[in-house]
Amino acid sequence: MKEERDYLVGVLKKAGIRSTVHDSLKSLKNCNETHVGAVLRVKETFARSGSKKIYGEEGQRKQRKKLHVRITTLHVVIADSNEEKVDAILTNFMKNIGKGVPVDRNWVEINVGDVDWIEEGDSILRSKIAVEFDVTLTGGIYEDTDLKKVEIGMIEKK
Repeated sequence: MKEERDYLVGVLKKAGIRSTVHDSLKSLKNCNETHVGAVLRVKETFARSGSKKIYGEEGQRKQRKKLHVRITTLHVVIADSNEEKVDAILTNFMKNIGKGVPVDRNWVEINVGDVDWIEEGDSILRSKIAVEFDVTLTGGIYEDTDLKKVEIGMIEKK
């Protein structure tokens, strides 16, 4: 979860957020800046999975079982003093975000949800305009087991 959040913070910084990217609603409420970026944790769900895959690593065959599907939702906020700046940062964010990110040799898929534009009076922020959207990260929890090596002459005919 930390690697995925850090990835989104990096994409926000690359897109044009110059200030500290907030990670909690409390720090976002206490922020006095008009140029704001935030990545907030919303929810995380798990579902059982039974998929298996056999692969080779350094000459050893392994079986990878996907124990759970892990779906994490993060809320991203971009705010500034005018609409052009917010739109430019949002456009750069969408250009720089990838289809996914590798985490601990596993692939985590990234999907951006609907974007909401919020005017000055409708938000807790001091900015004139803000954009908010959810980013859904779909990955898994895996277990790897070594498979027995099979060599020539190990199987005997009866």
